[in-house]
Amino acid sequence: MGNLATDHPLPTVNAYWPYATSVWDYVRRAMPYENPGTLTADQVYGVTAFILSLDHIVREDEVLNRESLPCVRRPNRDGFVPDPRPPEPGAARQAVGPPSR
Repeated sequence: MGNLATDHPLPTVNAYWPYATSVWDYVRRAMPYENPGTLTADQVYGVTAFILSLDHIVREDEVLNRESLPCVRRPNRDGFVPDPRPPEPGAARQAVGPPSR
């Protein structure tokens, strides 16, 4: 963590994405490797909780769900820049990636 501002950043899951919901979405679309997109929502929440627990972002015994996941505050959340495009009507504003250094 904190390595994105170095000359050799490591864009790991727990350093690169500003929102825990982005982790959930990636896991939902990409896992399991052999048959992506086949996990149930509960399985995706479980895998997401495990990944986030590796860097102590959530407790190992914490249960994530539709209500709790968006409340998870990522450590690098403020290290991203706002999307310069105007938001679509009714869309939430998202970050687009770490600032260039």
